[in-house]
Amino acid sequence: MDILIEKVKSYNPSADWELINKAYQFALKAHEGQSRLSGEPFIVHPLAVAHICADLKMDDATICAALLHDVLEDSSVAREELVSLFGEEVVQLVEGITKLKLDFNPASREEVQIENYRRFFIAVARDIRVVILKLADRLHNMRTLKYQYRDKKEEIARETLEIYAPLAHRLGMAAIQVELENLSLFFLEPETYLNLQRKVERIKKEREQQIKVAEEILRERLRAAGISAEIQSRFKHIYSIYRKISRQNVRVEELHDLVAMRVITNAVSECYAVLGIVHELWSPVEGRFKDYIAVPKSNMYQSLHTTVIGPAGKPMEIQIRTWDMHRTAEYGIAAHWKYKEGKKLGEKDVFDERINWLRQILEWQQDLKSTREFMDDLKISLFDDEVYVFTPKGDLKKLPRGSTPIDFAYLIHTEVGNSCIGAKVNNKIVPLDYQLRSGDIVEILTSRSSSGPSPDWLSMCKTPGARNRIRAFLRKKNREINLEKGKKAFDKEMSKYTLSPAQESLVSANLKKFLEDNSLKTLEDLYIAIGEGRYSARRVINRIIPYSIRKHFLDRRKSSPGIFRRGEEAVIIQGASGLEVKLARCCAPLPGDPICGFVTRGKGITVHRGNCPNLRRNSFSKDRVLEAEWDRSVEALFPVGVVVEAVDRPKLLADVSGVVSNCQLEIKAVKAHSSGVEARIHFVVEVHDREELLRLLGALKEVKSVKVVRRGGVISAK
Repeated sequence: MDILIEKVKSYNPSADWELINKAYQFALKAHEGQSRLSGEPFIVHPLAVAHICADLKMDDATICAALLHDVLEDSSVAREELVSLFGEEVVQLVEGITKLKLDFNPASREEVQIENYRRFFIAVARDIRVVILKLADRLHNMRTLKYQYRDKKEEIARETLEIYAPLAHRLGMAAIQVELENLSLFFLEPETYLNLQRKVERIKKEREQQIKVAEEILRERLRAAGISAEIQSRFKHIYSIYRKISRQNVRVEELHDLVAMRVITNAVSECYAVLGIVHELWSPVEGRFKDYIAVPKSNMYQSLHTTVIGPAGKPMEIQIRTWDMHRTAEYGIAAHWKYKEGKKLGEKDVFDERINWLRQILEWQQDLKSTREFMDDLKISLFDDEVYVFTPKGDLKKLPRGSTPIDFAYLIHTEVGNSCIGAKVNNKIVPLDYQLRSGDIVEILTSRSSSGPSPDWLSMCKTPGARNRIRAFLRKKNREINLEKGKKAFDKEMSKYTLSPAQESLVSANLKKFLEDNSLKTLEDLYIAIGEGRYSARRVINRIIPYSIRKHFLDRRKSSPGIFRRGEEAVIIQGASGLEVKLARCCAPLPGDPICGFVTRGKGITVHRGNCPNLRRNSFSKDRVLEAEWDRSVEALFPVGVVVEAVDRPKLLADVSGVVSNCQLEIKAVKAHSSGVEARIHFVVEVHDREELLRLLGALKEVKSVKVVRRGGVISAK
């Protein structure tokens, strides 16, 4: 703790030491007796997260929140107590990192998780410190990933590589991004990582010697020109090398930018003066100069990049930047944290602009139909491969790589996109799916008589913003059709229940709340949303009619002969019902899950979830995969496995069983294992659909000492 205090003092002498120390002592007591998977005391983790935040020079509230970030989730401490001791600001940050799960695995999570994503990004857009804390938390978890369960290592590492590292990149936090990428590669492909590391070490000395010679030459010329600058060299990190040799299909020895020279000056004017001197000393390589000072990257990165033929006759990359640019390149948004110092004139507008993309995500997700769609759009927003194109008047516009004239049109204005009938690039007519390149001059051809965008445009455009506007146009165009379709589906579900006046009053109140919670103004808006597929009628009914009422009617139907049927009867294969099928025990599909049928020779048709690993392993047999869907008119019970991983303690199994019972479910089979420290419980219940399972999973996550709750396969009762 003393080291943390000294670290904070180094950049913030006026920090509230007493508050930070009180947060540490409180966390120490709250986590007393708890251990990490490594066997270390639990307090090691929040203390490490606090150190990472201190390295980023974060404020007192963030340091305190880092120390306390697991207290609400992993101890019996109440929110009110935390507020009374540390204040609302700290507690809101703690809640931001604990309750709002940054859980981005679309293959195993359901569409309802979009609500979790929405709440997370609302919190982030309000206070960027939430995501900085989240990145610090993930970084320390990655540093200790070797202690994690074997089947979780790859899942966590892949999630880190696909979401957390790009998120750090998008916020300009290169130091964290680099470490997350390297650690992810190490756990995903350890042999590849170690092999690359060995190769780099073999050639590192030779390359560094070449750079050293160039450094001395440049240092002497800068001294003669009266320019004070620091010259550094940096070695490309392992994951960056891995990505480059994979894309270019070359050997490590063939890469010329393994070592780059970095020149750091005191002023922007000196950057351009240094560039002139560099190009006087060595011949620049054509097409390898980029001015990110005049046109910064969207993650705030600024530098001059040039590649020259160095003293040894080999290409050499040189980066030139000021000290302010250097701090931004390393720490990104954290280097500009407005809470760290007094807010400066005009700073709010600049800060808001830097995180505007987060707010755009909030707008995009409102119109997405699935978690996978949300993930695709999010990843486009996170990755920073961009093209720079021009309007006919010479205005510069930035778009993601792969963007088309449709994206450009909607970037200019919604009406330009909606009335687009064609495009010219560099004064030549091009198709609307043409991929724009940096330097292109783009002109959009429009017509007032245009019928507007077609559904095909959704597959042609790249940016979430363009897709969002196209969907809005199509939604308005198809309003009446979707209104009728949605009302019919809603009325069909409601017809299953005969409600008393008191029950009708309760359901009406719940419906009103559902509309408010989902920003739907009228019942017609709900019908349209159902007709468009944004909500299923079953999901809405399950939200507005309490489970106890629905169970009463379901029990009546279950006891009526011929109404309650086998789960297999609820499957329609390629439009045909009544076929002999069986539900796969490996993935236990439920109504609401995307499903596929797979023909097993001699065994008929087995129905799997669309993301089942066993189905993916047989993807080469595409002729044996059949389209399948659920028949919602069939009422049935479906077996599904649930896996609970927790820190072992007395009465754990009893508490888990109690939660299952409270959810009006019954355990059909169970297997439990304990190592003395960690426990794993795998049991089978029967549910009516995915919504019912999600309620159970949510309730199980609240059980004391439970760490992970997930779906599993169906096990036998033996």
